Amino acid sequence: MKKEEYNFLKVLTILLVVLGHSTYYIIKTSFGGIDYLHYINNNHSLMVIKALNVLTEIIYYFHMPLFMAISGAFFRIQVEKNKWQSLFTLFKNKFRRLIIPFIVFTILYTLPVKYISNYFVQTSILNAILGQLFLFGNTHLWYLFALFIIFMIAYFVLRRDTGVGMLLFLFVLHLISYKINVPLLKSSFQFLFYFAIGFKFEQKREVYNHLLAHTKKFVYFLLIGFVLLILMNLGIKRYSIILSKVFVEILAVYGSLVTYTIAYYLTINTKWMNTRIYQLILVNGLGIYIFSDTLNYLILKWGFIVAENLMITPHGIILMVIFRFLVTLILSVVITLAFKKLFPKYRWLVN
Repeated sequence: MKKEEYNFLKVLTILLVVLGHSTYYIIKTSFGGIDYLHYINNNHSLMVIKALNVLTEIIYYFHMPLFMAISGAFFRIQVEKNKWQSLFTLFKNKFRRLIIPFIVFTILYTLPVKYISNYFVQTSILNAILGQLFLFGNTHLWYLFALFIIFMIAYFVLRRDTGVGMLLFLFVLHLISYKINVPLLKSSFQFLFYFAIGFKFEQKREVYNHLLAHTKKFVYFLLIGFVLLILMNLGIKRYSIILSKVFVEILAVYGSLVTYTIAYYLTINTKWMNTRIYQLILVNGLGIYIFSDTLNYLILKWGFIVAENLMITPHGIILMVIFRFLVTLILSVVITLAFKKLFPKYRWLVN
């Protein structure tokens, strides 16, 4: 049976990732970063930045948990088809598809582009390399390494008959991960729970689809509930960090479910799926993820060189977010297609 809603979900999630990476003006770590926020001293501009921070926060509630859940859902489909007969088969496949792209593009793309974007201007080359390869610094490619570890663990803990007990255990592991200070493991333990949620959801997907098809009012309650949870968290976090964390945990799953619901209804109108842009994003999703984020640093650098005065105005900030979203999306597609064309033997690196 076709699962086109998952394909649409992947497209929506990629767009959310690109948008979420197109709003920041400042990123600071001990292993590199940027700070264009200190140029802004206009109150109206700072209000726009705060509004964009809220938008980014909402996207970050669920977009990476959703990414992991999608991977978990596809893993269940593969498990049901008996695709992974041995751990070695899974290891070999995922090492090739996740770890090799992580290493190759960190060294040959992320590090050079960040370097010429002045991302490492306040740190040493050694720190820059360590930060990107061992996840000490800010690197969007952490997802590839974390997902590899998750697949290895999932081979042992997720089965066709996986029940609530295992999900509860993985949720406890998820909570413990916040206290783990080993970057190479922290993200894997943190997101394994969402991977398992996707794995379990695929088992009940048809039941949920039936509910969506026959109970339209449920969707309205779902959307209203999502908005209310967001507003409650934005208000509560001022007074209780712990309670806010509880809301964030709920929003991670809730937001993923809302996005899936939107994808389900969008697939009913097949004209969306026949568009060129939909197919480009769907087929080149990994390449978009790999190449898009790092381009932001170049755009910000040259934007401030060419039009610093515009970049710090309220309208300029909004225009820059739109510009970054469109340009990083388009250029990452172009780079992915060019890579496949120039290196056909290695197109698997971005597939």
